[in-house]
Amino acid sequence: MNELSVLAYAEDLSDLSPELLDAACIEARRTSEFMPVSATIRNCLPKIRSSELVFLGPPLLDYPEVTAEEREAALVFSEELKKKLRPPERKPERKTPTVRPSILSLKEQKAELRKLGYLQ
Repeated sequence: MNELSVLAYAEDLSDLSPELLDAACIEARRTSEFMPVSATIRNCLPKIRSSELVFLGPPLLDYPEVTAEEREAALVFSEELKKKLRPPERKPERKTPTVRPSILSLKEQKAELRKLGYLQ
């Protein structure tokens, strides 16, 4: 495509919005056997404007309104369920004191305790 062709396309399609131009070009490329000219692109505009948007995702579900009583009942139910599913409380493990053997003799230990005021 040369520069003159680009200028011709720009002039012929300058009144279209970028979104509309993009959609028309895509439709023209899908339906045209050859490189679409400005007229082919413009001929695709009515087809694009007449087509409605189609939501291709899953259909939206319409749920009934939840009443205040139903909401309260659900909260009570969920609290009871949380209590049942909660892991049991762990009891703190009792630590057994570690007794380290002394290098002092019994007489030396008693003397140390007397000095500290624990024995008389």
